[in-house]
Amino acid sequence: MEETFDHMDDLIGKYLAGEASEEEAVEVQTWANANEANGKYLDQFRMIFDRAATIQNDFQFDEDAAWKKLKAKIDPKKGNVAPIDPSRSTRTLFYRIAASVITLVAVGIYFYRSTAPVPAVEVVAVNKGIGDVLPDGSDVFLNKQTKLTYQYDKKKKRRVVRLDGEAYFHVKHDEKREFLIDVAGVYVRDIGTTFTVKAYPESNTIEVVVKEGEVEFFAEEGHGIRLTASSKGVYNRTTKLFKTEQPESNALSFKTKLFTFSNQNLGSIVRDINAVYDKKLVISNNLMNCYLTVTFDNEDIDEIADVIAETFGLTVKRSGNEIMLEGSGCGQ
Repeated sequence: MEETFDHMDDLIGKYLAGEASEEEAVEVQTWANANEANGKYLDQFRMIFDRAATIQNDFQFDEDAAWKKLKAKIDPKKGNVAPIDPSRSTRTLFYRIAASVITLVAVGIYFYRSTAPVPAVEVVAVNKGIGDVLPDGSDVFLNKQTKLTYQYDKKKKRRVVRLDGEAYFHVKHDEKREFLIDVAGVYVRDIGTTFTVKAYPESNTIEVVVKEGEVEFFAEEGHGIRLTASSKGVYNRTTKLFKTEQPESNALSFKTKLFTFSNQNLGSIVRDINAVYDKKLVISNNLMNCYLTVTFDNEDIDEIADVIAETFGLTVKRSGNEIMLEGSGCGQ
């Protein structure tokens, strides 16, 4: 049995193609105005048809093949050509065009999804350090006054972090997706690593300390250094030079709150502690060069102040966000 088609779809195809008679056009319009659903149905077909009109189709016409196809329809006994249904031809063309449009739309959506930038993820630590997990599964811990922005570049298959401040990274390594930290044209590339980056905007240096694994630490111009476990690299923004140093024992203190000081002057001790806590220790100049060997393990800054005060016989005064240590200390 020959395939049958819906009468109204036939008329709509002819109507949109401009092949409908006046009576057929009136019938389509009357049908569309009969209810809201019919009207939407016609509008959807019109949208597809209009979009199809913008598509340029390049058909290769083979005259010999066409003639052979035509001869196959001729009845050799009757010498007649098999009748061709013009409405079916119009309808078939219409559906082919509609299918082409739908295919193009689907391809466009796929292309957009595969190339459109992934929204950036921002992590900000204001008055105290905070930990977080990036969308790729990497662990980060931000020191106070630090801002981190993470974004995945689909086109380059690259995970990019922009950093202002100090942060600890335990990167989820992926050979197919590079992990790159960008600090205003100076970069740290992960090679399967746990490391810290210190890059406050007001500082003239950028510091990288590698705890485990390996990183590449380089500038936009291409020169740089490679750092392995238990090493430190420093970049000078003015001279644009890299150098390696021995990492400080408290390089991870902003994350662990573990401080170890061995015969270290009080001025540098206070500086390291103030870099981590919201409250600040304040000491006078005569206390700067008092030396102390001590370990603080995840203690509150008020407890730290009390330990220092007891050690040097100082008084403690608290005012707002400041803890002042006063006394003659080691000067006597």
